[in-house]
Amino acid sequence: MNFSIFETDNTGLQKFYDDVIGKNETYAPVEAFGKFDYKRISKLSEGNPDSPIPLTMSVKPLFFPKSAKVMKYAENNEGTTISETNEDPLSGKRVILGVKHCDARGLQVLDKVYSWDYIDTDYKSRRENTIIISTRCDKAEPTCFCTSLDYDVENSDAHDVKIVKSQNGKIFIQAVTEKGESFLKANVDKLKAAGKEATTDIQAHYKNFEASFRLKMDYKEVNEKLKTKFDSPEFEEVSGNCISCNTCAFICPTCHCFKITDEKIRDEGIRYKSYDSCNNGYFTLMAGGHNPRPVKYRRWRQRAMHKFVYYKERFGSNLCVGCGHCAISCPVNISIFDVVNQVAK
Repeated sequence: MNFSIFETDNTGLQKFYDDVIGKNETYAPVEAFGKFDYKRISKLSEGNPDSPIPLTMSVKPLFFPKSAKVMKYAENNEGTTISETNEDPLSGKRVILGVKHCDARGLQVLDKVYSWDYIDTDYKSRRENTIIISTRCDKAEPTCFCTSLDYDVENSDAHDVKIVKSQNGKIFIQAVTEKGESFLKANVDKLKAAGKEATTDIQAHYKNFEASFRLKMDYKEVNEKLKTKFDSPEFEEVSGNCISCNTCAFICPTCHCFKITDEKIRDEGIRYKSYDSCNNGYFTLMAGGHNPRPVKYRRWRQRAMHKFVYYKERFGSNLCVGCGHCAISCPVNISIFDVVNQVAK
């Protein structure tokens, strides 16, 4: 299917954003203390769809919240009564501006997890009710390696609408999915359809973007070699500096480990689902006291093998989108790119 492409300039793009915000519940990267996180906005000046990727948090919490109520319960002499929370502020129809394409790709990875053996209905409704508008990156950051992985960055359908700023000053607004096509027809006002040269300009933009990468890997080679490296002593070497803070997992667009906890006051309680990480020392601690991953290198091995071997074997793609957020945020400068390449080689 050929989707619509509209041509505009900076003024027209701002008008497009204003129209979207005026008609829809809208989220965008909002700056606070030097970093950007996705928050609901009521006008464009409150957010920044062009926020830099090193400073922008993952969009994952808008679909998989850091902590969410699962249920409520109350106890009395007759037993325990369980009730739904009916509190999901993220399930309504909404638009998210400024999502990086790697971040959007992370949601496609999570889709496979949440529709595998059990369908997470909360996650599903959030995905179905969301329009993702992605501003294409102009150049790679030093920690980016998305073009080295197993998905088509140029033709990705992870987002619904993409904004491409060409080298000649033109700005293109393109639908990428049927949902995006329907959205543009309902929200585009007074934008002209792009000419035949639009496709050429967009491809030129991508080629310049692709040429800007410092980090490159052969993911097929890494996948195959890691399968034979379970007992490699290199895992101790690459994990040596790790302080087990779990920042890498919490900021990662694809990590999805969680824990279930109860908070109870007298006879009433709430059950929560919250972020966790396989890098936590207690993550695999069993009720009897046994822990199969008591040392740090085993937990790092699990993280690396899950992202480039186990998930690949089950779902056909890597559990990594090459965003580089782990390297950007790690206080001791550990990157999954360096880890898997060093162990594989």
